[in-house]
Amino acid sequence: MSVFKKKVEEVKQRKAVQVVLKHINDHKTAYIAGTSVVVGIVGGYAVANNKDSAKFVQNITQIGFGNRVNTAIVTFIENSTPSRPVHFMGQDGTDLYFNSLSEAARITGHTLSMISRNVNGIIDNVKGDVFEVVDLV
Repeated sequence: MSVFKKKVEEVKQRKAVQVVLKHINDHKTAYIAGTSVVVGIVGGYAVANNKDSAKFVQNITQIGFGNRVNTAIVTFIENSTPSRPVHFMGQDGTDLYFNSLSEAARITGHTLSMISRNVNGIIDNVKGDVFEVVDLV
């Protein structure tokens, strides 16, 4: 290919890039709005299905960001998701109430996922301890 044809190709490529950048710049409001809607839908779904919404958001962020999980988003969802009060019946006769599954996990030393599995009826107990959701209605 001649030098002239190479230069013409370079100019065409630069113009194509400029056209794309101009389009993005001209329509950035629409792109921002669309992205906001997607984030809102994903967040709304996570909060509405709050059984394990923090894990849901963590999985979504892993898809979007690879192994770098955006812990700020996960922490926000964990802290702002309404939780259900939990009644703890320890195998040693301990009888406690917790405001949330997370609090029960922190204080009893069991993992949140195991407590969630017990509360949802997947397993009968967590190392002999039993958790149940307290219905406030």
